[in-house]
Amino acid sequence: MLAVQQVRARLMEPQPPRVLISSPSDAATSLLCSMLDGFDVSAVSTVEELEQTLHSAKPSDPPLDCVILDHQAEATADGIARLLESINSPVLKDTKLIHLYTPVTDAILTNPVFANNTSDIIRMTKPPRKARLLQALAKLRNLPPETYADLRSTTNSTVEEPPESQRTLFGNVLIAEGECASDCRLELVSWTAV
Repeated sequence: MLAVQQVRARLMEPQPPRVLISSPSDAATSLLCSMLDGFDVSAVSTVEELEQTLHSAKPSDPPLDCVILDHQAEATADGIARLLESINSPVLKDTKLIHLYTPVTDAILTNPVFANNTSDIIRMTKPPRKARLLQALAKLRNLPPETYADLRSTTNSTVEEPPESQRTLFGNVLIAEGECASDCRLELVSWTAV
């Protein structure tokens, strides 16, 4: 836990990172906000709102360090990365993207290299863990590797996910989201082991 606090303290210098979360899930947004307590965090719930927020960045706004995109589609993440590159704004010049996704069997079968094919994207499987998230932010902020090296012992994996072709599927998990049983969205996803 000390390593997590030390990395968090380094990330707060010279000012807290500015992070924009895009997630359709209130629970996921709440979890991420809790993990990033003390950072300058804002959130939107749709990809359209995210795009509008990025387009409306003013030159007087503080720089946006990172967008955390909680969306299943790799193409959506790639599109947001391209949008960040195309908007000519000093606020977004160094903005990076963390893509949170749930690995599923179809992704492995149809796209075995669901990997970091864009240097400004870190793909991270859900659920996110605080140590991994802070490690990703430290890497994106170009902190020296020794700054966050101790976090590797607090988490089971490094920031970048191993290639999907190296994962072994061995079960199913049923995920339900919604405020009550009548509007729950059920999704059957594959459980993976690395």
